[in-house]
Amino acid sequence: MGRGTYMPSEASGNPDLEVEHFTFSPSIADYIREASLVISHAGSGSIFETLRLGKPLVVVVNEDLMDNHQSELADELAERNHLFCARPQTLRETVEGMDLNVLQPYMPGDAKPVVALINKFLGFPVN
Repeated sequence: MGRGTYMPSEASGNPDLEVEHFTFSPSIADYIREASLVISHAGSGSIFETLRLGKPLVVVVNEDLMDNHQSELADELAERNHLFCARPQTLRETVEGMDLNVLQPYMPGDAKPVVALINKFLGFPVN
């Protein structure tokens, strides 16, 4: 939930659903490792940390942001079946209708060729 003041109410209507939330944590990796599903904002750090840990992820995009790169990233990763993307008004529908079997593992790319190209362009030694 970040550093805000909003406090969610307990999940009702489904005794089998256990929802945990917390205000702020410098590292959420332990929470993610224990989760069966992660619902997160669309920040790139949260997205890639969750994908790296191999957990199913629903990203909720904040449509109020200007130049919404979060939406672009979330939509692209959803298109590639790495996660599910929702808006606040479609979150419930997304969770109820999602099929975890369609998700594909995210494999990070190799940045070394890009680093070598930048180093060469800037005149730094290339290993």
